[in-house]
Amino acid sequence: MWEPRPRRRVTKIWERLFLGNLKDAEQLANSNHFRIASVVSLCTEEIRTKADRIEYLHIPIAESRLIPAPKFEEVMAAMANGVQRGNLLMHCLAGMSRSPIMIAAWLHRCGYASIDKALAEISELRDIDPSPVLLRSVKEHLTR
Repeated sequence: MWEPRPRRRVTKIWERLFLGNLKDAEQLANSNHFRIASVVSLCTEEIRTKADRIEYLHIPIAESRLIPAPKFEEVMAAMANGVQRGNLLMHCLAGMSRSPIMIAAWLHRCGYASIDKALAEISELRDIDPSPVLLRSVKEHLTR
């Protein structure tokens, strides 16, 4: 019988790279035990509560839609800069579709793994549900 995994909050995906949801990003103002230095938010909503010593970048991406090439490249650059700065939290509303897809794309760009293998590894760490439309769009950007 299938049993859901216990809900994890922020999940470490790779060295200096963490995955979470909007609530996780907002709670950094109260507790930052992962020592997050940068946050890249893919939500259409703004983060309401921000910590003083964390750099926030808001790059809204619509769920289940194609992502324009300039926005895709903006996210890739923001991730590279954030990881270079310190620990980076990448998040979307639920941490299940947009942010895991973009993390997998970044890991692919870094030569770590194919996007599908990266998503499979992320799914070993937490529940994800990547949008097929967004995933197809990101894969197209990676082959250009």
